[in-house]
Amino acid sequence: MPQRRRQPIEIEPEELARRYRAGASLNDLGVLCRCSAWRVRAILVALGVEIRPRGGHPGGNGPNKFLRG
Repeated sequence: MPQRRRQPIEIEPEELARRYRAGASLNDLGVLCRCSAWRVRAILVALGVEIRPRGGHPGGNGPNKFLRG
């Protein structure tokens, strides 16, 4: 079976980290860069970002916070 090649993400990993630290969820970031939340998590872990426990970010404003202005 041929191995599936990963498409490069369209956003810099440091920008993913900044948005995650600002409160965006792994799922939100996955939508933003058109990849899975697991891939976003792996990128953030490789950058040394501490992953929040499941259940949300205290003080977060709900889904897709990073899209609001």
